[in-house]
Amino acid sequence: MEYKYYDQYIIKETKGRYDVTPIFENHKVFSNLLNDLIEPFKNSNFDKIAGLDALGFVIGGALAQKKNVGFVCIRKSGKLPGINDTVLKTSSFMDYTKTSKSFEINKSAIKKGDKILIVDEWIETGTQMKASIKLIEELGGIIIGISTLCSHKNKQTQILFEKYNLKAIRIIDEI
Repeated sequence: MEYKYYDQYIIKETKGRYDVTPIFENHKVFSNLLNDLIEPFKNSNFDKIAGLDALGFVIGGALAQKKNVGFVCIRKSGKLPGINDTVLKTSSFMDYTKTSKSFEINKSAIKKGDKILIVDEWIETGTQMKASIKLIEELGGIIIGISTLCSHKNKQTQILFEKYNLKAIRIIDEI
C-alpha cells in the first residue's frame, strides 16, 4: 500500500511530530502496516528485530511476533533496569527535538553475528537510528535493513539508505 492509505489515520494538528498512533487503533490498518513494513525484507534472513523507544517497540514487537524472531528494545538512557556492566550506552546525540539524548541496550540482547532488522515509525534526521546502529554493531550485530513508515531523505539520512538498506513506505526527498 502507499503512504496515502495511512495518511488518513495520521493526526497532523499536533505540536512537533505527527501522531501516527491512530494507525495502531485499527487492527486491519495496523496489520496492513506490518505487512508493508516487512515486504521489502520478505526474502531476507534475520535473527531479531530491534525497535527504538517508543513507537518502534509497538511496531517491532508486533513484527517480531509475526516473523517468529526475537525482539530487542533500544531504550532511552536511564530506562533499562540492569546494572552498569550489563547495559551498553551510546554517547550523547542531538535528536530532532534539539535535545541531547542517548540510547541503551542490554549487552546480552545481541550476539556476535546476529542479523538485525531495525524498525521505527519515522526518521527525520537519522541521529537516533545511527545511535541504535552503533549499539548493535558494537555488540557484533549485522544490520540487514531498516524499515519505517516515513523517512526524510537528506544529507544526514543518506548513509542509512545507502549503507543500511533503509526502506520507507514514504520518502520525503530533501536533497
